Amino acid sequence: YVSGYLHPRSTADIGETVAGQSHAWLEWWDGEWRSWDPTNHKPAGDFHVTVARGRDYRDVPPLKGILSGGGGSALNVSVEITRLA
Repeated sequence: YVSGYLHPRSTADIGETVAGQSHAWLEWWDGEWRSWDPTNHKPAGDFHVTVARGRDYRDVPPLKGILSGGGGSALNVSVEITRLA
């Protein structure tokens, strides 16, 4: 299980910043490392940005922590990805 981000535009110019997407895919050892993105039905590639690897989602959730105390809370998250090469 690989947790990371997916660059949404294969046509982005070098230096261009776009809104990224939280994403997950899988990797396994078969004499060599292989990857597969079941959402997009293709091997993971240059537009997949790895953040963490684990056995499953519980090993590497995109956000993990403990909240204690009363009151409510809200979480808003965004990711920007810039193509460097």
